[in-house]
Amino acid sequence: MKAKAFASDAIVFLCWLLEEKIPDCLGFAVTRIDVASGEREVLRTFLPFAGTENKEWKSRPSTEWPIQKCDWMDFSVKTGTTYQYEITPMVGKPEELKPHASISVTTDKITPSTKCGEVFECAFTKGLLSTQALRGHLPLDANGVPDFNALLKAILTPGDPLRNKLAGNALQLLKWPILNAKTKGGKVKMALYELADQELVDLVADNHELISLILSNTGESDETNKAARERLHKLQMDIVDRMVKSPAIGHNKSQIYVTPEGNPESVTSGSTNITPTGLCCQSNNVLRINSPEVAELFDAYFKLLLEDKATMGKALRDANAQRKKEVKLADGTRITVWFSPNTKDATKPAKNPPTPPDMQEVFDCMDAAKQGIFFLAFYPGKPSIVSKAADLTFSRPELLIRGAVSSYDAIRGIKFQYHKGEFPPVVTASGIEKDFASWHKELLKLPDAHAIIHDKVVVIDPFADECVLIVGSHNLGFKASYSNDENMLIIRGNRELVMRYWVHIMDVYSHYRFRRSVNSGRTKFKGTLAVDAAWQDRFLSGPAHRELTYFVTGVLPARPAV
Repeated sequence: MKAKAFASDAIVFLCWLLEEKIPDCLGFAVTRIDVASGEREVLRTFLPFAGTENKEWKSRPSTEWPIQKCDWMDFSVKTGTTYQYEITPMVGKPEELKPHASISVTTDKITPSTKCGEVFECAFTKGLLSTQALRGHLPLDANGVPDFNALLKAILTPGDPLRNKLAGNALQLLKWPILNAKTKGGKVKMALYELADQELVDLVADNHELISLILSNTGESDETNKAARERLHKLQMDIVDRMVKSPAIGHNKSQIYVTPEGNPESVTSGSTNITPTGLCCQSNNVLRINSPEVAELFDAYFKLLLEDKATMGKALRDANAQRKKEVKLADGTRITVWFSPNTKDATKPAKNPPTPPDMQEVFDCMDAAKQGIFFLAFYPGKPSIVSKAADLTFSRPELLIRGAVSSYDAIRGIKFQYHKGEFPPVVTASGIEKDFASWHKELLKLPDAHAIIHDKVVVIDPFADECVLIVGSHNLGFKASYSNDENMLIIRGNRELVMRYWVHIMDVYSHYRFRRSVNSGRTKFKGTLAVDAAWQDRFLSGPAHRELTYFVTGVLPARPAV
């Protein structure tokens, strides 16, 4: 066997590749090894063998209920701790399994961390609500679904353990610019779409003298920001109300840290709105870039927003339409920054809309992909990265395309090509809709929520030296470029950072791919472990083997003829 381990800030993704069938193997045990202490822990699983049930969703060691596939997500790691994993075939019969240690394989060392070298730091929310784990944390309502009122109470309470778990490391990254200014001096320039999370609103209010804020509106009534806006104005904070007219939105989510000497030094951006749902009930990311050159570009854009006075006028659009000079880091990473709106028209024309300059560069990156394109999107509209990915399933069928979107509306009317037996290139967010084997009905979202997947991120060729990450507030469709305040970063050649985002994408995609399969009713999977070795067959050839080969070796095999 061959095996690899990859990490985001708080997840380790394991993949292993079978070279031939292992007789009498009923799955794999995975042992996590803390490299510093040498402590070994057998990971636990939830699927029983056929003929038994696990309705209470209790776990057992993978030596007893082994893993009958060739990948695994470890969600129980500690950020900053270095691990190795030992993957061992378990052979024999249920309840009489023994390790086949002679063909056990150990991964390379891996450290889940927010830090990616000296320049980048990233984190991801854990706001996928459609999990059996969340179900176990909450009381059930009359329909047997986790009670959303209990969830809402938790995420509205600063310090609540469930809130902290769902927000993950993203919460600390969002706090960092203000806390850094408080400790080291300097100021923070914030351009925000939404500001409603109590913990972060309190942080802004308590340190308002350190902050200059451009706060946009969230609709005509501005209900989301109303309370925070009134509170901050009463404090006589340096706040500018950027009240743009529909259908435009001031969609920025950025913080610029400026040194006491007045020099922009770092930028914190990403997809996460500063609301309880943005932090806890959606798939989101936060990215900090410790680069004065990038910070200066964001600072210039901040000044343009101040001068624009909420008109989204010609001066702002003309400046944003000009491609900024590429920032080159000492390690070879290249960063291109785009801002919106950047088109002559204020809204996307109904017919034959010209391609905005930022989206043209995104499409060029996708066209240049050699092996794989991976993405997460909310609702980018059309044209967008989703429609472009769909086109590539026809024109470049050899590419491995994996994406997830927040709802069916994001792919309505878009056709993807893939053949029977292959994994779907794009899936929509869903939860277990009715009890299935040991799984019980799940909560997908809060009743009035719109976003489930809220990331706006594309990863291209993650295993190549010329890998690409596209990330920011931009929804990655034409509408955002025509009508919204946005930022978009295209980061080339930083595999460590790209891999963090790739693991996050694969976590979300795999989560919803499984639920799509269950809810469709077309899966042959019965929700229990097989009692013979035939389960291995699908990992020795076909789509699953091709995907795993790419993940483990970094080389994508040719797509089998159909």
